[in-house]
Amino acid sequence: MDQSSRRRAVVLHILFCAVFLGLIARLYAIQIVGHETYKEQLSKQKEGKTEITAPPGPIYDSRGIALAISCPIDAAWANPSAIADKPAAAKLLAPAIGLSEDEILRKLTSERLKFVLLKHHLTPEQSAAVKKLMAETPFKRSRRDTDERLGLRTEYQRQYPNGNFLGPVIGHDSMEPTQREGLERTLAQFLILPPKSVPIVHDGRQQFLGASKIDLSGSEATLTIDLLLQRVVEEELEAACVEHKPKWAVAVCLNPKTGEILAMANRPTFDPNKFSTAAPEARLNRVVSVPYEPGSTLKPFTCAVALDLNLIRPDTMIDCENGLWTYGPRTLHDHHPYARITLSDVIKFSSNIGAAKVGAMILGRNRLHDAMRRWGFGERTEVDLPAEDSGLLFPLSRWSIYSETSVPMGHEISVTPLQLAVAMSAIANGGTLYKPYVVRRVASTDGTLLVDRGPQVVRRVIGTKASKEMIEILKGVVKEGTGKKAAVEGVDVAGKTGTSQKIDPKTKQYTHEKYIASFVGFAPADDAKLCIAVVLDEPQGGSYYGGAVAAPVVGNILRRGLVFAK
Repeated sequence: MDQSSRRRAVVLHILFCAVFLGLIARLYAIQIVGHETYKEQLSKQKEGKTEITAPPGPIYDSRGIALAISCPIDAAWANPSAIADKPAAAKLLAPAIGLSEDEILRKLTSERLKFVLLKHHLTPEQSAAVKKLMAETPFKRSRRDTDERLGLRTEYQRQYPNGNFLGPVIGHDSMEPTQREGLERTLAQFLILPPKSVPIVHDGRQQFLGASKIDLSGSEATLTIDLLLQRVVEEELEAACVEHKPKWAVAVCLNPKTGEILAMANRPTFDPNKFSTAAPEARLNRVVSVPYEPGSTLKPFTCAVALDLNLIRPDTMIDCENGLWTYGPRTLHDHHPYARITLSDVIKFSSNIGAAKVGAMILGRNRLHDAMRRWGFGERTEVDLPAEDSGLLFPLSRWSIYSETSVPMGHEISVTPLQLAVAMSAIANGGTLYKPYVVRRVASTDGTLLVDRGPQVVRRVIGTKASKEMIEILKGVVKEGTGKKAAVEGVDVAGKTGTSQKIDPKTKQYTHEKYIASFVGFAPADDAKLCIAVVLDEPQGGSYYGGAVAAPVVGNILRRGLVFAK
């Protein structure tokens, strides 16, 4: 080998050694010195996090029948910062998800945002269209991209299997918390969990490889509502509305021994599955939110307190003045002229004069006002439903010379249908006022009880003796008095009719053209399982009396519904 060749060989050998030593040094630096640093970088490249929203928990009736459930549904999103040709993107997305190009373009205008929600609740066809677009320009991601440009995420849509049954009671869910209504609003704090951060793994091309397991289980609510009884109540109330065409109507059914709300129906009503198209008045739960003057349905409560104080007996004779009685500057009238009749007959035949005399002359204004407060009128029942109204009971300082005769007849006072049913339940159960409730329990899937409700006594209003006496009187209302159409063969029914005049908003006077018909009663009378209040506003078609319009509804509900009572 000549000198030149030998020199080249030495140079190549030295270069080879230098490269080899350099590689060893580099490997040492990577694997030994920089091990933790590069391991951390690798983890960052392979690992990430994403937020997953758990489905809202279900709502069941007392029998375990689903009233509200959550179903997975896709939502479309985009990454404006990664989309270069936004007009082209908007043009492709518009027909795919059913939005206008302008609306989509507005959502894509920000260059800084990496996430913009394009549309909730996609149809299966729209989801398929978005998936197809994700593989096309300008949405297809290059190998250099670390972020998706277009995607789908799983959300949950609330579904209500029973349609408009219980519509205003269940309410509806909403992406905006302040827009939730009904029990969906009340129970949101328990059934809706905050999003959870989930670790995920992807490859060098940022393709998803997997995610850590995470518990998405939440809570479920069980109501006191019995859907089988609810169906009966809905059907009977609907039939009454078809026949009498009221402006609105409600029915509420309680267990008088516990305060459990077993059924609650409204007309108009709405389907929570289509809440966005429902009128506001159809979403209103009038059972708790709309007070009205109860008329004659209030008479038993005045007389029951007089009985409890031993100021009067069921057979005490009261002079009803042959239907015309002047007290102070006002003359009161009865629909039929009665002379001297017993207290039982005052209630049985609904004498205004007899009830007014009990309130004004036997109880007196102070005890009368206190009695109304003890029954719970003028204050919220604190039921676990939103938007409850307290009704109206003027303070004694605002009572006029007319009040002590008006209130016993159910005027100058307003109550909600729920307040009326709760008070009548106290007569039915022996004199105890219970707090009404509709949520029986809320439990997490691991069995932890978040809510566990049972009967809650508010106070004793009257004693057992007065309760039994009033029950006998109210049985007479159905057997012989104004409530005959509430009778059920083979069952003792007790209750009271009401026909209250409405006040003309223009004249501020009672009108003789518009009425509210009502009936509140319970059965079996001596061991009540159900207490029901039915109210119809401005019934049409001839009769407007509570005994003719509302009493048959209660009778029909009892006839069909007592079989479901516990």
